[in-house]
Amino acid sequence: MHPLAGARARAYLVDCLLYLGIAACEVPVGLVGRRRGWDRNRRYVYAASAVAPLTAALLAALAEAGPRQATRGKRREGLTVVQVSPGDASQRVGFARSLVRNVVKIAVPWQMGHVVALGASSGGFDRRDRVTLGTTVLVYPLLGAMAWTGLRGGGRPPHDRVAGTRVVRA
Repeated sequence: MHPLAGARARAYLVDCLLYLGIAACEVPVGLVGRRRGWDRNRRYVYAASAVAPLTAALLAALAEAGPRQATRGKRREGLTVVQVSPGDASQRVGFARSLVRNVVKIAVPWQMGHVVALGASSGGFDRRDRVTLGTTVLVYPLLGAMAWTGLRGGGRPPHDRVAGTRVVRA
C-alpha cells in the first residue's frame, strides 16, 4: 500500500462531509423545481444536479491553489497538493491545474453517479436507456481506478496524473 493512502482516504472522508453540506444546500432548488414542474425536464434535472459537484470541485480547487495548498481534510492529515515538474521537483499548484484535478476527482464521478441514479429512478435500466447504461458501465471502473491507483504504486490516481500533481506530506 502507498504510504499516504490512509491519510489521503481520511482526508477525503473529511472533505466529503463538507461536500454533503453543499449538497444539502441544494434542497431548496429541488423543491422549487418540483413545485414548478421542472423536475419532469431531464435537462433541468441534470443541470440542477451538477451544481453541488461543480461547487465542491471549485471550492477544493481554491483551497489547493491557495496559500495552504490543501483542502480542510488534507490540512488535518498534514498533506498538500503540489505540481509535478520535470526532474521531480515540486512546486505550488496553480488554480487552473487544481481545478482540472478536482473536476476529474470530484465533479465527474459525482455527476456520473447522478446520471445513473436519475436514469435508474426513471426506469432507464428497464428501457435500456443508452445514457443510463453507458454511464453505469463507465462510472464503476473510474471509481475503481481512482481507488486502486491511490492505494497502490506511485499513489497518483487519474486526477493527479491528468493535472500533473501529487499529494505530499506538508
